[in-house]
Amino acid sequence: MRTLTPLLLFLLSCCPLSAQQQAVGTWQSYLSYHNPTRSEVIGTRLYVVANGGLYAYDKADTEIRTFYKSNQKNDATIPLSDTDIAFIAYEPHYKTLIIVYGNANIDLLINEQTVHNLPDYKNKNMTQSKTVNQACFHNEYAYLATASGILVINLKKQEISNYYALDKEVEACNVTDNQLYAATPDGIYAGALSANLLDKNNWKKTNDDASQFLAQYHDVPFKAEVPEAYIPNSPIRNYPYYMHFAGERLLVAGGGHIANRLFRPGTVMTFDNNTWNNFQETGISQQTGHAYQDINCVAQDPNDDTHHFAASAGEGIYEFRNGAFVKWYSMHNSPLESALPNESYSANYVRVNGLIYDRAANLWMVSCETPHAVTVLKNDGTWASLHYPEITKASNFGRTIFDRRGRLWATSSRIESGGLFCLDYANTVDDTSDDQHRFITRFTNQEGTLLDQLAVYCIVEDKEGVIWAGTNKGPLVLNTPSRFFDEDFYCTQIKVPRNDGSNLADFLLADEIINALAVDGGNRKWVGTSNNGIYLLSADGVQTIHHFTEENSPLPSNSIESIAIHPRTGQVFIGTTRGLVSYQSNATDAAESFKKADVRAYPNPVRPNYGGVITVTGLVYDSDVKIVDTAGHLIYKGTSLGGQFTWDGRNRQGQRVATGIYMVLATDSEGKEGVVTKIAFIR
Repeated sequence: MRTLTPLLLFLLSCCPLSAQQQAVGTWQSYLSYHNPTRSEVIGTRLYVVANGGLYAYDKADTEIRTFYKSNQKNDATIPLSDTDIAFIAYEPHYKTLIIVYGNANIDLLINEQTVHNLPDYKNKNMTQSKTVNQACFHNEYAYLATASGILVINLKKQEISNYYALDKEVEACNVTDNQLYAATPDGIYAGALSANLLDKNNWKKTNDDASQFLAQYHDVPFKAEVPEAYIPNSPIRNYPYYMHFAGERLLVAGGGHIANRLFRPGTVMTFDNNTWNNFQETGISQQTGHAYQDINCVAQDPNDDTHHFAASAGEGIYEFRNGAFVKWYSMHNSPLESALPNESYSANYVRVNGLIYDRAANLWMVSCETPHAVTVLKNDGTWASLHYPEITKASNFGRTIFDRRGRLWATSSRIESGGLFCLDYANTVDDTSDDQHRFITRFTNQEGTLLDQLAVYCIVEDKEGVIWAGTNKGPLVLNTPSRFFDEDFYCTQIKVPRNDGSNLADFLLADEIINALAVDGGNRKWVGTSNNGIYLLSADGVQTIHHFTEENSPLPSNSIESIAIHPRTGQVFIGTTRGLVSYQSNATDAAESFKKADVRAYPNPVRPNYGGVITVTGLVYDSDVKIVDTAGHLIYKGTSLGGQFTWDGRNRQGQRVATGIYMVLATDSEGKEGVVTKIAFIR
């Protein structure tokens, strides 16, 4: 065992270990491992596919190991190549677990240690379905029964060797007496392994009835309930439709409606202290008499963190305490209104969204196509129903914010009637006589161009009070939101220079549908698109810092539904149509002052095998930071992104610094306040 030298002991005593957090630039997956559908036993471990994710439970030592797509390998996981697992099968001689994804990509997990990707089947140009139904093994080959033939994998060579196109569903297959048998809806077909099975003429029907064959060889999916102790702590479902942080608690709602309802089971989840929990679901439908589904947002009482409300895309709102259902509010027992009040099914059209608390702890919400599209549940338990003529016919009201001046903003996302609503209620909820309100459905940009057929999906206010709205025509910027009520108000579409010598520029992401927006501690914009992943833009939007897609990152899907940023760590949670991941950004929200700051550096000490960046958190906005050695020599300097600063551990000449103590000197942008912390390097 290595003995610590006096110098190392001194360094460790000077800089005690700080709490570790995710390293800048790394990803974390938060897939659901509930609802098991398939399993394979490998030694003492049970490998389970649940909600498209894969995990292993070791019955010997009770260890649980999860597997997911990643661009990094560490001791905790083996990175897979894709997401949404549809099928697994294990061959013990070659110690190979075949993993087939929903998009027909294939991984071979070999000896439970390494992954070999076989993308050829995914990339194969064919119109038929590529679904895998069952697998059998013979010698070094795996035969996969698919929706239109049999796929052959050579496990010894770790490659796809053939695809026998039978142009019919193969429900199961097996090898007997050197014959490959395929069970189909119209009977059993057989072909000699010594023959050219690429030629359909070499396949002969041997039986018109495949029922006995299927009873013997069909691979029945795993249906038994897995004990709770076997299931990794994870989201109950891969439905991160809506997310936001209440303090350091992530609130997630599982889905509402886009053009139409999603008909997802009622889902409210929380992630707090690295633990997932979900609100009560069972019994609610029995109490209300209506399906509990399509929860599109959730709000936490600012005065009671055990008290929440969740809104649905058709059945009003639900109240919870400590995650338990308390009360249902709909058209029968509250001022909430139905979009179709004269129909027998009117109670299924109480479409509420945009739950948000104001500074006085009044709960605001918006409804679709109702006389009173804005409703408030006041902090004394009474209601206020607000009528604004211009939005009584507005459809798909969705996201809401209160800006720094207390104005309410609400998005409407139906293309033929979409737009942006703003209300200044002058801090008087019940008195509408002094209200300013406007609903803009056709914006004019800075060049006088009219933007019609505009759907607005999301909205955010940045650190400088500028409003950003995500639309079907890219992001729109409202630089002077106080002028929204003026007749000559216009929005800005950011122009990005082509830098090709033409002196031309293009509107930023004008061809993208923007589903989600978030602002990090450095005032940079995270922009989630419908089909092209997520962008990180500079504060002014002109520079693209990162563009993450499922092709170049661990993103499960290029379709982004929601984004939420942890206020302290800067961890960016990204909700996609296939599940949730996070990316550790290099920007955090800034402290109000150094007097209230909790400045720390990590990792600390920096050990010899660490090659990442060192992060300093808890700074004030745009801090000037200098790294100096104990003799006062300047090693490095820069400016924080919001409340966070990163350093690669090198001096200004690009050389890794030597063993020793280094001082972090940070001051605010005016040089009036400062703070000092230490970082220890061990080489």
